[in-house]
Amino acid sequence: MASRDDSTRNWEQWALAGSEEFGRLRMMEEAFDAFSIAHLERLGVAEGWRCLEAGAGAGSIAAWLAERAGPRNVVATDLRPEHLARPERLGVRVLRHDISQDPAPGDEFDLIHARAVLEHVTSRDEVVGRLAGWLAPGGWLLVEAVTIVPAVAPLPLLQRVEEALVEQLARTVGTDLTWARRMPAQLEQAGLTETSAEVSGPVLRGGSALALAALATMLAAGPGMIASGMVTAADLDELRARYADASLVDCSIFLVVGRGRRPPAA
Repeated sequence: MASRDDSTRNWEQWALAGSEEFGRLRMMEEAFDAFSIAHLERLGVAEGWRCLEAGAGAGSIAAWLAERAGPRNVVATDLRPEHLARPERLGVRVLRHDISQDPAPGDEFDLIHARAVLEHVTSRDEVVGRLAGWLAPGGWLLVEAVTIVPAVAPLPLLQRVEEALVEQLARTVGTDLTWARRMPAQLEQAGLTETSAEVSGPVLRGGSALALAALATMLAAGPGMIASGMVTAADLDELRARYADASLVDCSIFLVVGRGRRPPAA
């Protein structure tokens, strides 16, 4: 069983790689990359595909795309591109870019992928339409979005903190952690075809990368949640201990993955 000290050491090891935000992004990569890569492989990403990784985070998927499609064919964008040194070293074009406002960051793409991005964009449905418009005929849009269902969390504490997180992020950032549950309807509204959606990601276990990423997010939102009266400092202290306990199993945090294709040219 992982102890609270073990969790702290793990967090410190991640933090050594850079800022706390970089550490959180790296933990998300460890939790979700295997699933994301499996979805990309199912689409048949191959040498020569023109790929856009939108909201590229710490860059692991952009680096994978560079190896699969060729670095000159990959563009990685983010509002904070300083975390994208890995794909940039491989030859990926890295840009500071806002998908909700800026023009397309290149010519038409055969693949556009966004993970844990659109749920945080207030104009998310409009952005789906923008991304669909950046696809080449026959190109694929693959969207992975986080959703949280507090009602199925295994402990009243987790239910309470998750409910507070959903409300806090909606109020302060405009995040919608229920939006993913409508997929693939958003893709169909953008004119894409061959659409589908499925649930993806690991079950959260205490001490895992997903637990640490979730904890980092909740602690970052903690001061606001405490100020609002939704949770207490004692709740967050207990949350640290619960998320460090390997016996914890929580299925309330996961990704919904939607895919759709721009109709091929006639």
